[in-house]
Amino acid sequence: MIVTILSFGCQTSKELQQHYENQIGDTPFDEAIDNPNFKFCDSTKVLHKRAYIQYTGGEKALEEELIKNYTFQSALNNFTGYFIIRFAVNCNNETGRFRIEVLDSNFKKGHCSKALENHILSIAKSLKQWNHANYRGKDYDGYRFINIKMKNGNIIKS
Repeated sequence: MIVTILSFGCQTSKELQQHYENQIGDTPFDEAIDNPNFKFCDSTKVLHKRAYIQYTGGEKALEEELIKNYTFQSALNNFTGYFIIRFAVNCNNETGRFRIEVLDSNFKKGHCSKALENHILSIAKSLKQWNHANYRGKDYDGYRFINIKMKNGNIIKS
């Protein structure tokens, strides 16, 4: 009887895994906000290992590029928190499917002006030095995150 219960428990767990497997980490196309020209090279083999997608010059170059392109606006200087930007990089080093989340300084859902959110998102979209994922000698499409910390409207270096 115990074996039957354990067997049933494992089977249920497998069924749930299969049901959600294709949705975990994928960002479906949204015609309202996504560029229709961005395409995955092979949407059936998107790598979910963000560490394999690099920025030319490394994380320091990425941070410098973000800060260089950021325009401080005194009207927005009251924002302290984080922007988490998730996006895809295809095998041609093109980016798309950008999503942004705003968190407060306690990592809870936060709010800022739409102008600031749009400015940060436009900077992320303007970054062009991405190198797609290469894993075990094969090229892949994949997803990447950028985390931006801000204090009083200024980007804080990590």
